[in-house]
Amino acid sequence: MRSRPEGGVRRLPAAAPRRQSGVALLALLTLLTLWGLYLLVGELNVTQFQVARKEAAGAALAQAKLALIGRAAGDDNRPGSLPCPAPVHPDATHPDGVALLLAGNHCPIYVGRLPWRTLQIEQFRDVGDTRINEPQGLWYALAPALRDDDSAQPINFETVPELRLDGAPNVAAIIFAPGLPLANQNRDPRNERGGDSVADYLDGSNADGDQDFVSGPQSAAFNDVVLAVTRDDLFRVVNQRVLGEVRARAESASLPDHGLLGYQALNGRFPFADGDTDGSADSGVLAGRLPYRDLSFSPAALAWLTANDWWRLVSYNRLSACLALIGIVGSAATMDVSGAGPACP
Repeated sequence: MRSRPEGGVRRLPAAAPRRQSGVALLALLTLLTLWGLYLLVGELNVTQFQVARKEAAGAALAQAKLALIGRAAGDDNRPGSLPCPAPVHPDATHPDGVALLLAGNHCPIYVGRLPWRTLQIEQFRDVGDTRINEPQGLWYALAPALRDDDSAQPINFETVPELRLDGAPNVAAIIFAPGLPLANQNRDPRNERGGDSVADYLDGSNADGDQDFVSGPQSAAFNDVVLAVTRDDLFRVVNQRVLGEVRARAESASLPDHGLLGYQALNGRFPFADGDTDGSADSGVLAGRLPYRDLSFSPAALAWLTANDWWRLVSYNRLSACLALIGIVGSAATMDVSGAGPACP
């Protein structure tokens, strides 16, 4: 029979400390794993917020772009023109979302808030700027050459807008969705400087007052989401408005004589083309400019087509007595005009 060691204390097996250290290591690994998962979930939440905000901003920018193009194409005085920005600080005199009136022949500002009420769209609501009470709205820069004023005429497909985005020229307007305030931005209206400056909303060179703007990846120093409305975007639709007026302002019985279709209905054939640029048809000439002096238009359409020098840009081909082709010189806009007179099949 084995005797106990002196003092009657039983010695533990040599392997026990190893088991204890193994349990402690496992607990530490479990804790680190849980902490890592916590951080990962937190990071995913931030990423999901950023993705959701960018998607919401992208949808709002796309809606605003369509509204601006529709406004330009549907303008009754000078199609292709755009409204002034809305005020940075709305008040009773200058309501929120309403385009500012011209000051003389120019917009009071060319970078401001999007005139969402004037465009008849909803105001953009950001995903969650909790630092101010009022949700952020979209911002908007307008090329002065496309302001809605007589002094800007002629406004047509050849107008050169002054804005540039990332160095690309011929930008008619730019829409911005400002991100959350950066470290150097203050939008709190209770602060003496709060929201006074474009630089409190737009980032980097988007706020320096010139006509060069930038887009780019989101970072700690830049979080604007940016969308351009190019001259081609705008006039791709405006050109079709012009060709629609030339073809016929309306096909209803109330306007039977307007445009080429009206001429064809009254005369049983389309006119010859204008070959010497005087606006009148020249016998036997099949291709040239539109003989607009031989056609009828509404007084309003005739006024803006003439004031904005569209006649010089409308090409005309008489293919037959019953078929003609019209287009805008230098663009891809064309339109077939098929007559429906009694002599046409």
